[in-house]
Amino acid sequence: MRRTLAALFAVALLAVGCTPGGQAPEPEPSGTVRPDNLPDAAPQAEEVVDALNANDLTTLRTVEGGSTAQADLTTIFAGMDGIYPSFTLGDIEYTQDTATATLQVDYPNLGTAGWHYSTRASFRLSGDTWVFDWEPSVIAPELTSETRLRHIQTESKRQAINDSTGLALVEERSLYEVGLNKGAITEAEWASSALEIATLLGVDVADFQAKVEANGPQAFVVATTIAQENIPAAVSDVPGSLVNEVSAVVGPSDTFAASLLGAVGQPTQKMIDDSDGKLSSLDRVGLSGLQARYDADLRGVPARRVEMVGRSGVEDQGITVLFQQDASVGKPITLSLNRELQTKAESVLSTQTGLATLVVIDTQTGGVLAAAQSPSAGTYPYATYGKYAPGSTFKVATALAMLRAGSTPTSTVQCLSTLQVGTYTFGNYSSYPSSALGAVSLTDAFKYSCNTVFAGATGVTGDLLHSAAGSLGVGTDYDAGFTANFGTVEPGNAIDLAASKIGQGQVTMSPLGMAAVAASVASSQTVIPWLVQGHQAESTAAPLTAAEAQQLQTMMTATVDSGTGTRLKGIMTGAKSGTAEWGEAGAQQTHAWMIAYNDRYAVSAFVEVGDSGGTTAAPLIVQLFS
Repeated sequence: MRRTLAALFAVALLAVGCTPGGQAPEPEPSGTVRPDNLPDAAPQAEEVVDALNANDLTTLRTVEGGSTAQADLTTIFAGMDGIYPSFTLGDIEYTQDTATATLQVDYPNLGTAGWHYSTRASFRLSGDTWVFDWEPSVIAPELTSETRLRHIQTESKRQAINDSTGLALVEERSLYEVGLNKGAITEAEWASSALEIATLLGVDVADFQAKVEANGPQAFVVATTIAQENIPAAVSDVPGSLVNEVSAVVGPSDTFAASLLGAVGQPTQKMIDDSDGKLSSLDRVGLSGLQARYDADLRGVPARRVEMVGRSGVEDQGITVLFQQDASVGKPITLSLNRELQTKAESVLSTQTGLATLVVIDTQTGGVLAAAQSPSAGTYPYATYGKYAPGSTFKVATALAMLRAGSTPTSTVQCLSTLQVGTYTFGNYSSYPSSALGAVSLTDAFKYSCNTVFAGATGVTGDLLHSAAGSLGVGTDYDAGFTANFGTVEPGNAIDLAASKIGQGQVTMSPLGMAAVAASVASSQTVIPWLVQGHQAESTAAPLTAAEAQQLQTMMTATVDSGTGTRLKGIMTGAKSGTAEWGEAGAQQTHAWMIAYNDRYAVSAFVEVGDSGGTTAAPLIVQLFS
């Protein structure tokens, strides 16, 4: 009865207030100060806030009952894609036997700035206890018992990843799913239509028929997804055929620079959990490679909208937009990558049965022109992030350390057949020419790759070796703007130091890193390779001087002219070959390396299991530049 009278009184007040020239009566006293005769409503208001934050009103004491309130709450958020706000208690106002609490409602991750507003929660006095009077307006002021919330998200067009000429390597464009709509034809026609569609599209007939059989009677079963120009015209004549347009982020091929560019798709559950509410299953994000690293730039901001719509069975409710954020376009990124060179490098490696890589750097700019790997490598970035013993290719760094310790390319050194360091005996490779043993120049020791000269290099400490490597762009970690490993040079005891000088022991390098060594020598300055324009790392090492580079060029040129790199004559100016043993004792295998340069390119060729740099890795360079 009290509630009915109060409602009638409110209507009377409205009528008086709307009368032209009328004088509205004074409102009832209200405010944040609680009258002495009323109990404090704060404990009950805090219970409501806790229950709302837990999305569970079932145990809450309400006028209509907690289960009813919970069902209402569930309906309101059913279309919000799991998006739910947080609630904070504000001031409480009292009026006779009612209390009204202000609630701050926050959706911090809805849009770029979030969505924030306040609502009011009412309480009725029952004896000496306040009882929550649930209304949908507690969630949003505009909500009623006939409306609910609905979230709509529309992705912004993902921006392109461009090649060195500014043309898109990877971009979002329309593709078309072509398949069979089972619900459009009779069951007796399914198999024959599947046969026709598969034949026209050139897909495996048995596989497609099996997919058709396994799906439900109303299913659209996709045979393939292709560009519009590749859809055979005759497909439209097949009973039940259907072509559906979709948006996809695609490159020149499924495998083109896949380890660099990365993939796009729905975020993983871990990504969603770690995003603090910024991601949901509705989003499309970069999952790996450059797509992941530059996701914020490429993706832009999706359009997001929260609407108030009618509940099921409610007609003529209309749509009211409560929150809206327009989409903002992302920005493309431009790479140093050369499309033709990358394509050819991948073609050269396509026949390799094991892991092999080719990395090419522009000697003028330091940009990565190609970073390709063989099919068995999959999408892991071995070419830029692999960690391998570089073998004798690392003698370029050791030679630089020797130059800094006082040697010259013409200095006489002793190439012994074996060298004892502590308890370990170092020897040369099995086919090392006997004519190059004994007293030889440092250049001859380099071009024939005498292990004992470099392992026993006097005056080359661990610190000097690390510093020399740094001057050639390796041995120091850099954030180069993409997934890159610049190697480690951390020699330990005397045996390990000797092993490190010939690229074994604790020295590890990536194919990218060894290409940087060749690029540094070629360009007469320390080169830190870069891939993404505007994201170049700066060297923190002592710079390589022009005089030092010239001496290294002398030795690397001799390697091509008359040493282990003669296969590269006419293609490369300077080079250094390398082999490195790896694996368990008694079952060791050999990495094969070759690094080289000419006036335009610096390149590394790496074969995980090979014979030698000159016989296994060098031919890959020859094929690439022939």
